[in-house]
Amino acid sequence: MTVWEHMKDFSRRYGNSITVNSTTWHYCRLGSGTPLFLLPGGLRRISFGFALLERLATRHVVIAPDFPPVQTIHEFFAAFDAILQAEGITNFALGGQSYGGLLAQAYLAYRTQGVERLVLSSTGPANYGKVWLVADYAAIGLVRLIPERIIKKLLVGGLLKAVPLPEPVRAEWTEALHQVVDHDLSRADIVSHFAVAADLIRRNPVNPAAYRNWTGRIIVLKADNDPSQSPKDFPRYEKLFGRPVEVIDMGNMSHIAPILYPDKYAELYEQALV
Repeated sequence: MTVWEHMKDFSRRYGNSITVNSTTWHYCRLGSGTPLFLLPGGLRRISFGFALLERLATRHVVIAPDFPPVQTIHEFFAAFDAILQAEGITNFALGGQSYGGLLAQAYLAYRTQGVERLVLSSTGPANYGKVWLVADYAAIGLVRLIPERIIKKLLVGGLLKAVPLPEPVRAEWTEALHQVVDHDLSRADIVSHFAVAADLIRRNPVNPAAYRNWTGRIIVLKADNDPSQSPKDFPRYEKLFGRPVEVIDMGNMSHIAPILYPDKYAELYEQALV
């Protein structure tokens, strides 16, 4: 099967849905063992990580949602609560990769009860300053003004340039990317990406007071060649959570390690879940 066929098969086998406040949320549940609630990156579709999730599912119940085009961070919170309740999950590890790391930090600030550990990858501390609001509002304005086909073309081109795929897998993953961006995601999804980030900055839920009484572990998977991470992140994490974070070194596995190196990434992720 091609990558795109694997993604469709994964969603078909493990997919579920739930309606929360008139919005339908699709998510996957697979595996057995200790629960992991895993939030994907900015491509908004968990099936991009099918190979990783299947490997993690050998030891864990993995629950992972897609992201519909909602506009506020509290819509995410309500949906995450509803999914976990529907699946009977009360205690779990919370993971977030890239954009999902932003959401994971916000969700933990909203509900610390039951979260045993926070595992972050390809992301930084989510206590952004108000200056980032300007950039988010500008992005929202551009996405609403520019024709949708051009926005999608720019999105795919920008992703492939920012995170180049090695030649042996480039064609298949590029096809899968085009299938999702061209036929599944809409302008509203792209607006949602920036609108929710702006809402998080306005509300400022990610702050030291939110985690003051939470005693779980914080583990960060760090790649040396990941532009979304910086050595400056770790003093900021320590200030945010009130204690040092644990670090797992990914070497040069890059921002898209879950796609390019699912076996090795899963092995390292397991270290965070032990």
